[in-house]
This record gives sequence, C-alpha cells and structure tokens, in this order.
Amino acid sequence: MKKYLLVSTLVIASSGAAFADVSLSGDARMGIASVKGGDYNFSSRARVRFSLSGETDSGLKFGAQFRANEAADTAASDKGTGTVFIEMPDYGKLTMGDTDGAVQAAVTQLAPIGFDDTQKLQEFTFLTGGDTGKGKDLLYTYTSGALSFSASIGNPGAASGSGSSANKDDSAIGVAYTTEFWKVAAGYEDNGVNSQTVLSGSYGNGQFEVKGVYGQRDDDKSQYVVYGTYIIGTNTLTAFYRDDEIKATKATGFGVAHDFGSGLVFSAGYAKEEAKDANVSVGLTMAF
Repeated sequence: MKKYLLVSTLVIASSGAAFADVSLSGDARMGIASVKGGDYNFSSRARVRFSLSGETDSGLKFGAQFRANEAADTAASDKGTGTVFIEMPDYGKLTMGDTDGAVQAAVTQLAPIGFDDTQKLQEFTFLTGGDTGKGKDLLYTYTSGALSFSASIGNPGAASGSGSSANKDDSAIGVAYTTEFWKVAAGYEDNGVNSQTVLSGSYGNGQFEVKGVYGQRDDDKSQYVVYGTYIIGTNTLTAFYRDDEIKATKATGFGVAHDFGSGLVFSAGYAKEEAKDANVSVGLTMAF
C-alpha cells in the first residue's frame, strides 16, 4: 500500500498548475538462496520508491519516479536512473531516463520467479532501453482503445556501440493490440551494431495465462521464451522455457507463490541453464 508523505495543492497562475503530490512506496524481500549450485545464503533487501506527479488545469500530467538509492544519480544530468514524464491528453506520454525501449514497452512482459528473481533466467534479450545499460532513453507511448504504439531513441550525446551506456544509435518502434483475454505485439529495434525483429502473443482468462516471445536478429541469431502461469485460489504456479542464441543459453524454470494478502507473498523458485547448476530460492516478498 502506498503511503502518502505529502499531498499539496499548488495554484500558480503563470504555469496553470492545478495540483502536485509526492507519494512513497516500497518493496522488501527475505529468504535463502543458492546461485548456480553454490552454498545457501541468507538474502534480504529493502527499497523505497518516490513518485512525484502533477496536473495542470488543462489536464497536462507530469511527474517523476526514482528509488531512494538512485537519488544521487537521478539528480545528475548524465545518469540514466529514475524516470521523468509528461503526458498530454489525447497525444500520448513522453518518458525520459531509465525507461524501457519501445519494443520492451510493447511486447508481453515475463515476470521473474522466486523471491529474489532466481537470476532472471526467463528474461528476453532486448537490444535497446534501460535494461541494456545506464544511459538515458526517450520513450513515447500512445494508446487508443485496444491499439497502442511506442517509439524510443537513445541519448544522442552518448557513445556509439552496444556497450553499457553506449546508446547513441539506439532506436526502436513497437505496436500492440490488447483485448480482455489476449494480446499480440510486434517491434523492431536497432542499437547501431545489430537489429532485431520481435513478435509476442499471450492469452489468459484470469486463471491461467500462456505467453510467447520470439526475436530474430540481423545476424540470424534468434531467441524465444515460452512462459505460463496457473492460479489456484491464492496460489500461483509459473513455468518457462527459454532458448537464446544471442547469449548462447537455454534455460528452464518453475516457481510457486502464495499470496497472504496486504502485499505479503511466499515465493519459491527453481531455474537452471543448460550444462550449469541450478539456482534455487525460497523466501518472502513484501510490497508497501
């Protein structure tokens, strides 16, 4: 549950601001985990997230979001942590900072398993966006009914190449069509070194859901992830299979979670890459 630290009303004639507020939320986890067959170790973490938002009299929305540990980097103009946005009624939303690339924003998302994400072996490999480094990105999203569109570019002042924060040449577009039960999406991204076409689809009826994401790069390397969840009361079962030629890995995993309510969840996960020892985690996650 979000805790509101400050809710203030600002009336500024010159800017037309109607109101602004700052809210606080957070997450935490605790448990025991083994990474790649190593010893079991205690693992715990707590994070605080600040959300700032405002809206003008004309309906123009604006705001920012960052975690407490990112505060110093967020204040620096050359860092990619945190996000800042402005949303124009009927014209879409513009987000800058550590944001998704357009393809990642459009396609089906694959949630990690286990209380500590179990090394995130279910993750699809994107070429652009905040997950590839710490450079700033600019993302535009627009939704009209069931159809949504996204476009993104990297920082024009950054370095070229595919290395960390070298996102000068990054560009991407994505489109998705979402209904009550299913979603299909497609996108194209280019980081100046390689390009990739991505297709995804999902179907869910509230009790079970199956998802699939496929990517083909211009160097003929491909990847795909098949992911499914099944809900039984307050329990959720999850399984995935990933085949990634880009990172030369194949991985399988499954997880189980029990929701106690009020943000407290018991979560256990198992994930293993081919020819490597398994990652195992058992613990609790907390959302505030």
